[in-house]
Amino acid sequence: MSDNHEKSNQDLLVQYQHTASAGIDDAVCLPFATYTDPGVYALEKDAIFRNEWVFICTEQELSATGDYFAFELVGEKLAILRGKDKSLRALSNICRHRGTPLLNDGFGNLSTSIVCPYHGWAYDDEGSLKAAPMTGNITVDKERHCLPQFALESWHGLLFINLADDPSSFAERMQGIDDYLVNFDLSTFTYAHQGEVEYWESNWKLAIENAMESYHLFKVHKNTLEPVTPTKNAYYLAGSSEWTITGGELVDNSNKFMKFLRGNYPEAYKHCLIISLPPSFVGVLTYDSFSWIQVLPLDAGHSRIRSGAISPYKPGYEDKKSAQLTADFFAEDKAICERVHSGMSGTLSQGGKLVELERVVVDFHQFLASRLFDSPVDDFFFTSMSDLFTKGS
Repeated sequence: MSDNHEKSNQDLLVQYQHTASAGIDDAVCLPFATYTDPGVYALEKDAIFRNEWVFICTEQELSATGDYFAFELVGEKLAILRGKDKSLRALSNICRHRGTPLLNDGFGNLSTSIVCPYHGWAYDDEGSLKAAPMTGNITVDKERHCLPQFALESWHGLLFINLADDPSSFAERMQGIDDYLVNFDLSTFTYAHQGEVEYWESNWKLAIENAMESYHLFKVHKNTLEPVTPTKNAYYLAGSSEWTITGGELVDNSNKFMKFLRGNYPEAYKHCLIISLPPSFVGVLTYDSFSWIQVLPLDAGHSRIRSGAISPYKPGYEDKKSAQLTADFFAEDKAICERVHSGMSGTLSQGGKLVELERVVVDFHQFLASRLFDSPVDDFFFTSMSDLFTKGS
């Protein structure tokens, strides 16, 4: 029985590699079992989430000295903290004494030291052990009991962590992406807007694929997103397995008087850009905001979803109508992802052909193939729409 099970798992990985490596002309849906199998998830957890640049939060959410965000990533308790020197650091959130989580999960502010709630061991904002009370005749080597620190990089205020001992180059990963953002002044996006945390009964790949492709808007979001960013106006801009930018022309529902008051503005401002950075980030960029969704896996069938945005406006500027729209389409996304995941537990069916509007999903699949199986990927691809964004307007 165990030999058959092992062969079955190996066969699934062979299918996974073959399917994920395909280019757009041959691309089909990944085998359903890759979304539900615990063994596949274990491989992805170690090969991707413990070795890749994973989006966590924004600098704008940690603007003051002592601000921190404590979180869990594939079983590791971690924290990003702004120190007294204004630097941001990614630290282990586990006491070096006997493994107690130090800071409570979520956002907070550290007024003094990081103090373990179990035995009172205290660390500074750089992770150095400063005090171990009442040790008697035992000497604790403070240098050997510092909190491990992990690689942390920022891109336009978005913070990415890498847990690997020898992380890959973040700059190389992001090379070329800013060439397509010249029309958008992200330096003015100094305020953070936090959405809700949700828990979906969906594999993480399903959730991230759903966030990055616009093919489903006309059906799933018929009364929410489709009237604003119609599926027929969606297009592929540029990308590869490392990052992808797609776009959509926005429908301007302003009346003639409002258009007159607003005056002329760059052609690029009539569009939104969807920026996909696997494995955890999809953002929607417009001239006045950069909204995002973060997808982190909990296990093969459950994901933690967090949303947010950065913009030039202080929190609270959003009108109730916009807030309700966001809540509505998130509920629609959750429902469809959970519905799809429930259908993938069967063994008598399989997925089919991916279409042109799912080229971004093909890029994501090749990202998976490159990280899990070291498979070759397609060359960088761009369309004629690139001229609108790289040359300005």
